[in-house]
Amino acid sequence: MSNALGEALSPYLLAHAEDPVDWQMWGEPAFAKARALDLPILLSVGYAACHWCHVMHAESFVDPEIAAQINRTTVPIKVDREELPDVDQAYQAVCMAVTGQGGWPLTAFLTPTLQPFHIGTYFPPHARFGRPGLSDLLSAVSQAWQEQRGEVEEVARDWAAFGRDAPRAPAEPPPDALQAACDALVARFDHEHGGFGGAPKFPTPPHLSVLWRQYLRDGAKVPLEMLHRTLSAMARGGIHDQLGGGFHRYSVDAAWRVPHFEKMLYDNALLVPLYLGAWQATGDHEMERVARSTLDYMLTGLRDPLGGFYSAQDADSPGGEGAYFTWTAAEFEDVLGEDAPLALARYGVGDKDGDVDGRSVLHLARSSERAAAECGVSASEAEGRLLHAAEQLRAARARRPAPATDDKVLCGWNGLAISALSQGALALGDEKYLAAARAAADFCLGALRPGGELLRRYHRGRVGIPAYLEDYAYLTEGLIWLAAASLDERYLQEAVLLAQETKQRFWDGVSGQLRLSANDVPSPLGPQTDPYDGALPAAQSVALRCALLLRGLAPGLGAEEMASAAFASQGEVMRRAPLAVSSLAAVLDLARHGGTEITLCAPQGDAMVADWRREIGRCLTPDLLLTRIADPRHEPLWQGKSMQGGRPTIYACAGERCAPPLHDAVEALRWLRDAR
Repeated sequence: MSNALGEALSPYLLAHAEDPVDWQMWGEPAFAKARALDLPILLSVGYAACHWCHVMHAESFVDPEIAAQINRTTVPIKVDREELPDVDQAYQAVCMAVTGQGGWPLTAFLTPTLQPFHIGTYFPPHARFGRPGLSDLLSAVSQAWQEQRGEVEEVARDWAAFGRDAPRAPAEPPPDALQAACDALVARFDHEHGGFGGAPKFPTPPHLSVLWRQYLRDGAKVPLEMLHRTLSAMARGGIHDQLGGGFHRYSVDAAWRVPHFEKMLYDNALLVPLYLGAWQATGDHEMERVARSTLDYMLTGLRDPLGGFYSAQDADSPGGEGAYFTWTAAEFEDVLGEDAPLALARYGVGDKDGDVDGRSVLHLARSSERAAAECGVSASEAEGRLLHAAEQLRAARARRPAPATDDKVLCGWNGLAISALSQGALALGDEKYLAAARAAADFCLGALRPGGELLRRYHRGRVGIPAYLEDYAYLTEGLIWLAAASLDERYLQEAVLLAQETKQRFWDGVSGQLRLSANDVPSPLGPQTDPYDGALPAAQSVALRCALLLRGLAPGLGAEEMASAAFASQGEVMRRAPLAVSSLAAVLDLARHGGTEITLCAPQGDAMVADWRREIGRCLTPDLLLTRIADPRHEPLWQGKSMQGGRPTIYACAGERCAPPLHDAVEALRWLRDAR
């Protein structure tokens, strides 16, 4: 049989289209059906690369008896949280408030008016290990719905409030929110393994960015050491794909050793600038190598032929979770022959009984020099043999059944990829990254804007869903970086247009915040905002930072007013829990201290401009606006700027202080360092 999901565009929803569960799409037809039948809604939220979503699917949603029970007692609705982040956000807030934890799969029972009255995450088909089973839960919910309706509806009314944004009294933010966030990270730092806290351990790029920004602002060594130690430990660990490049979602242990194997586009895109920055600050070429291999993974593993980037690579493959990525000593010996002992020592295969079902996750257990010494070969010989071994292992792995790829293209996540590729092009001087960034930007501005309105999702020729705040914010930031890497004014103009549209579509002057969606979650949960960082930086913070960077090109944008209102609305949170809004702390730092503006005045195609761009790329800063003009312009940013003495000229500003016109990029960068 098939259900309503057969008309979906999401690969996650399509994977459920043949379930015996009569799944409905989120929308008024499903809500009307629940009202007409007077049945509760079973809401199931997940995404394509979610391992436990697959487990619940295999255990419950393809089971004929449980499916029949679902269809008899509820109106079941499936949601891809990557397509409808506002729906997910609203019910995740309820789950966190009620149970103390959230995550995916999210399982919620709602009234026909969408108010939740029972909520959780993964449920097995039948009770085990103290966790209630879905079958028992369905029976209990059905009985309560029929016999205790008043109590159910009272709970639903109370719980619905958890999913609404409560108004916050304006409060003054702390005098140095960035320092407060950095201090909180210092207190939580894992000095043995890097990162913060214990298992499971996530990369959390927004928190790592705090360390990077704090170092750039005042040159403090401790934040840089914490950043470098964390990035180095991740690079050596199993969370880093030692053969294929890129990073898995998170580590189940504190030492970054055993990952949860899905790979997300956004994790990899957000980590690239941090590795580039750590390389430039420390001179550690291992950081450069990891940045390159991560960008290369994005190009080879996640790129659509039309130029966009896919969302994720699954954790599961036909052999089971992680089977594609893990090895045994016997497999090493079969593939590598006489090079096996050296590679076994290097990658830690066989050091213990295995990490996942008796199989080992590759990690850099020993340096190449130590592995060489243990195997009785010279360091120079070992280096060549290990490179050859890695090539052989990659080739052997490529013959295995590969994990599925979630091949939908999301606008916002592509914006993050454009940022990463553009910064890679600037820092590394590699034109292939610039070409890929251009192609992705042109795809988003073309295929995802077919009628002038930006859309969120593309999948195999079909587009849909009005773009969310994160799509506008992340794409705007990507275009700012692409304008810097390419010095193509077209991308800067597009960034300004997107920033203006962001304010028009999402700004809520009453709350002083940007809403997640211009098409709000249906009542009663109401409009959603989310200023908090998670695996990704809060979209509101990114949008505000972009607005502040672009204010010299769009003075009517009201960037300062929007930022001030957001700071006041979150002032109490910034004082009480600075890590929850660490990206907003970075925006406050930008508002108070200013960013870096560099304008290159030179004719199109001038060879000196390319040299200047390379020099500037060797000193990346997160709040950089790099532009080129050929002639004087009337925009505030460019007003009065022209070539001095008929020579190409550099104008550099740090915050509200500007250097005199200069003709040398090294001198301009030296002035900027001194000004900071």
